[in-house]
Amino acid sequence: MDILAPISRNIIAPLAAWREGSPYLKTYKQMLRTQYDPPEVIRQRQTEKLRTLVQHAYKTTKFWKERFDNVGLKTEDIQTLEDLCKLPLLTKTDLRVRLDDMISSDYPDKSKLVMHETSGSTGVSVVVYSDYDCMEFKRGNVLRHDEWSGWRRGERVASLWTVEPQPFHWWSYLRNKLLSRHYAYLYTLKMNEQSINEFVDKLVKYPPSLIFGHAHSFYLLAEFLKKKRPEVKIRPKGIITTAMVLYDHERPLIEEVFHCKPTNRYGCEEVSLIACECEKHEGLHVNLDTLHIEVIDANGNPCPPLVPGRVVVTDLINRAMPVLRYEIGDTASWSDKPCSCGRTLPLFKRIEGRIADYVVTKCGEYISGISLTTFFACELPGFAQFQIIQDDIDRFTFNVVKGESFTEQSIADLDRLVKQRFGNDVRYECNFMDEIPREKSGKYRFCISKVEKSF
Repeated sequence: MDILAPISRNIIAPLAAWREGSPYLKTYKQMLRTQYDPPEVIRQRQTEKLRTLVQHAYKTTKFWKERFDNVGLKTEDIQTLEDLCKLPLLTKTDLRVRLDDMISSDYPDKSKLVMHETSGSTGVSVVVYSDYDCMEFKRGNVLRHDEWSGWRRGERVASLWTVEPQPFHWWSYLRNKLLSRHYAYLYTLKMNEQSINEFVDKLVKYPPSLIFGHAHSFYLLAEFLKKKRPEVKIRPKGIITTAMVLYDHERPLIEEVFHCKPTNRYGCEEVSLIACECEKHEGLHVNLDTLHIEVIDANGNPCPPLVPGRVVVTDLINRAMPVLRYEIGDTASWSDKPCSCGRTLPLFKRIEGRIADYVVTKCGEYISGISLTTFFACELPGFAQFQIIQDDIDRFTFNVVKGESFTEQSIADLDRLVKQRFGNDVRYECNFMDEIPREKSGKYRFCISKVEKSF
């Protein structure tokens, strides 16, 4: 029994927020009330935030003043959310090259801002700065989404993350134990049998209410428990998978082992939470409280439901470094129906992954890496893990971890599927390895295309 949970929730957290001068708990309670607001009310809030932000960006940043002036736009020309399309897209190159020019003159001391640096897993690492008010608003906003998993604030949390173990410090220990309630970490850059067993032992001794972490690391943990420690019963109220795509073929094993449906979450370091599943798991609710989201095609036109397109985000909260129409390099598709939970926040039907994770065929067809990897995973049971690397338009490398049912027939099946999916003249080679290599961030990428795209 977790006797600290109600004490943390009702006493410690409010006292800590008061001492810090943080309004995040007020924001959290506000978020609980507004998630069922009519769509037109949510839209009006977004529009008001956008108009204020545009005025602020033009007046206080060199970059946005130049961008508006260069395309002949006045701030008064941005009156609706649809008017944003008049602005050119903001790119990762813009963020890298014009970083200082994008920071508002209202925030001259960068040391008082929060820096977010991306891992650079798409090949380009960028930095974004946020102000304190922005961070605390998003803190309260994220807390609401955390509870969609079934967990309640104040309850124990365990994580599978790239948090390097730190030397013991009594203040950090007390904060984790009493406030954040994070008590167990599995360092995902060094997952081995010993570290996983130590993590599992801690979860057995102190059962977590929520387990949070990298999507594929969850799958590996579930696989380990099923094979190596089937007697262990870990039953959290919630599981939140994030940082990478949760594949359809990975969900069943996670649910089977933990008796809990994973809550899939989508976000990025630059703007934080973008979308999250609720308890119905019918798609990912888009976080309109802090963002405006566009899904556009190659010509910049809005994509209809179920049609994948490029994700473009506008951060409506960050005043220290306004981010307008930022193309983050991912693709997604809108759902064609609302969620049965009753929340009015619109749904992504699917996060398709990075643009770099699309494979291009000779005939110009784009194949989603998620669909492709799932296809091979389902059709090749002898392959425990499978990574697709497109080196050229007609040349692939497949990194393979053999499963228990692997035979010579598995290779023949792979050859048949490659010809079926890509054509008879495609060349490929297989590299057999003990595990698929991670990115520096600790994430996995299971489909990587090096072919230039115009998607």
